[in-house]
Amino acid sequence: MVSDFQLPRPVSGYQPPDRAAETGKEFEKVFLTQFVDEMIKTAGPAVFGGEDQADMWRSFMSEAVASQLVDQGGLGFSGSVSQMLSAYGQAQKDTIVSEE
Repeated sequence: MVSDFQLPRPVSGYQPPDRAAETGKEFEKVFLTQFVDEMIKTAGPAVFGGEDQADMWRSFMSEAVASQLVDQGGLGFSGSVSQMLSAYGQAQKDTIVSEE
């Protein structure tokens, strides 16, 4: 009965997610969020309706602006980060294979 078991076939056209590219974009988003937050701080709390509201809304605004910047290409260093991560991952695979 075990021989009747078949593995599922891969879905046609499916591409696994590129984790290095996703990580590079996430890194750039975090960097830009902090960068934008510092810029927005210079506007002062009156822009957001007072001191209490400024802290909360500034963080939301910073993250939203950073997400849009990354979606539109960002500063361009997410590609470098993903290349470094891919190279590191390949080096790890090569090391494991050579040790066997």
